[in-house]
Amino acid sequence: MLHSNFKAILTLCFSTFIFSFTFSQDRNYSENVTIARDKWGVPHIYGKTDPDVAYGLAWANAEDDFETMQENFLPVKGLMGKWKGKNGAPLDFVVEFLGSMKIAEEKYEKEISPEFKRYLEGYCRGVNDYAAAHPEEVKVEGAFPIQPVEVVATYHYLMALITALQDQLKNVMDGKLDTLAVKFASNAFAINNLKSESGNPMIVINPHLRFEGWFSWYEAHLISEEGMNMMGALFHGGTSIFVGTNEHLGWSHTWNKYDLVDTYKLKMHPKDKLNYEFDGEWKTLEKHKVKLKVKLKNWLPAITVNKTYYTSCIGPVLSSKNDEFYALRWGAMNEVRTAEQWYKMNKAESFKEFYQTLEMNALPRFNIVYADRDQNIFYIDNGIVPKRESDYNWKSVIPGNTSDAVWDKFYTTKELPQVLNPDCGYVYNMNNTPFSASCESSPTAMGNWDPYMDYRIGDNNRSGRFMELIEEEERVDFDDLKRIKFDNRYPKDGTFLRSISVINDIDPNKYPDLKEIITSMQTWDKIADPTSVAATYYLVSLTYIFEKFSISDESFVDGVDIDEKKLIEALNHTRNHLLEHFNTIQVPLKEIQVIHRGEKDYTMPGYPDVLAANYSKPRKSDGKFEGVMGDTYTMIVEFGKNGPIRIESLVNFGSSAHSESKHFDDQLQLWVKQQTKVMTFDKEEIMKNAERIYHPGKLN
Repeated sequence: MLHSNFKAILTLCFSTFIFSFTFSQDRNYSENVTIARDKWGVPHIYGKTDPDVAYGLAWANAEDDFETMQENFLPVKGLMGKWKGKNGAPLDFVVEFLGSMKIAEEKYEKEISPEFKRYLEGYCRGVNDYAAAHPEEVKVEGAFPIQPVEVVATYHYLMALITALQDQLKNVMDGKLDTLAVKFASNAFAINNLKSESGNPMIVINPHLRFEGWFSWYEAHLISEEGMNMMGALFHGGTSIFVGTNEHLGWSHTWNKYDLVDTYKLKMHPKDKLNYEFDGEWKTLEKHKVKLKVKLKNWLPAITVNKTYYTSCIGPVLSSKNDEFYALRWGAMNEVRTAEQWYKMNKAESFKEFYQTLEMNALPRFNIVYADRDQNIFYIDNGIVPKRESDYNWKSVIPGNTSDAVWDKFYTTKELPQVLNPDCGYVYNMNNTPFSASCESSPTAMGNWDPYMDYRIGDNNRSGRFMELIEEEERVDFDDLKRIKFDNRYPKDGTFLRSISVINDIDPNKYPDLKEIITSMQTWDKIADPTSVAATYYLVSLTYIFEKFSISDESFVDGVDIDEKKLIEALNHTRNHLLEHFNTIQVPLKEIQVIHRGEKDYTMPGYPDVLAANYSKPRKSDGKFEGVMGDTYTMIVEFGKNGPIRIESLVNFGSSAHSESKHFDDQLQLWVKQQTKVMTFDKEEIMKNAERIYHPGKLN
């Protein structure tokens, strides 16, 4: 054991020396990088090499929202508690519990390619140079410099949260980690010459995430002389584009419902507390103590909070309040190449190269919808999906005393559900079942499908409405796709709509105080028009029902269990809410549904689970429903034979998180009108119209 530890220490010291030596090279990134900010503040970043571009991306992102970048980086250093107190400390613990830094350090040298190591070095240099130049923006002492291995660890813990690991953590710890809740939705669809009016392939990229902060979008364009030319969006602190297009191809992600995490209940020894049975033998849990630094008040030093977890042969272990022990295991627990896979996707130049990149199988989840200039369109229900070959109820807690229940193999990319070039010329996903990814004549190739893999088995309002619209016309053009993307109407039928149709069976005369509301709801045209009062009634009533009875957004697929009694209770709430806050029940949707930015409210378009999906929560101060997540990034691309010939995009606020910047909310003016902005790959046009051109790190 001593020899093993000494060897590990030498390895780490050697790796650190190599890292320091690499970074000591006086490469003048600044001189090799040019950032051209267009009139929307979007950075078009030009570099001689890919690492130069990574440097420029890090610098530009830090200029626009260094605070959110630090929210992602600080947990791997155990510093979130020192910054955000009890709200930040759980993330510091989760990083320790997941072993993110340990795994990254163990695997970095062996599994990360030399090419991507150089790229990460450029990125880290950009972040560190910005931090050194703007020390007043650094939130916690000791936060910088960051190293490439820490970026890899950051991806590791964030991807664990994306696998929905936090749900299992909350179950074990009785909801103590609510701050980790991660919600995603999204739309994506693509067509080729079989459906396109112009004959050109097109793709609509439309993820639905939080409007700001964690997992919000940052738009950029990355161009190097080594073959990178990628435009799209990434999370703050990301090292390359997550969704978007290059000169050859484009793709988007949507959330899928793979079951990627399993919880194992350990069979503990009746007397020896930390001994557990496994395959007929007793093993001992390894105990780990984490010292969390937690800030209580700005003027007080951080206190130390001790937290304990364990590790087993299955995975990391937590003990519950009733002294039961549970091990967690998830698909991406040993995966450190996620950032590298996205980087390689950025550089793919054909469907063959793109698919080969997918075969890395380093993205923990996400559907992928794809299109390219060669008329290929593609959908895959992607993820690091365990092969659970034993007969257990994988939706429930699994016995942790047998290796028979512990998986160690995964489905290959070819084994996952997918559709390539369907005969009707379109593919799509709106967080609906992978069984519906194209027309009925082109069913999804299910590969080695098992029922436990993806538990989303139905269609929602968005997928139902998309099918109505895409089938209305024999062929569609760019503007048709834009119209579909911003559609505000529910489908004619569907599981969800049938489940709430109880409203149509109620006699309005039976409830005189609610007669006007009931009648209006019964005659609603299912359009979330800004002037619609009926849309307001449905919004307030269904929000009450969802919150009162702990109903999740899965009900948009499965339907809502509601009867007349529950509905009348909700309608009474709606009436009282509107009278209290608006002094009338005649409140159109545009007056109650808002999005907030800075000190202002703006009318929020869209509606829950329409194609232009936006989701809100009631605000206590004035009863308005303030948007929290939804239609956060849009990109529509039309490909010609030599690449994109038309690109339009939109983020929900703007490129900058600084309220004094005109780019703090300039795109919001378009967003509320459901409009887009024009983008281009043309360097001459970009430079001609740029509002600012500069080298990062230089005063301009």
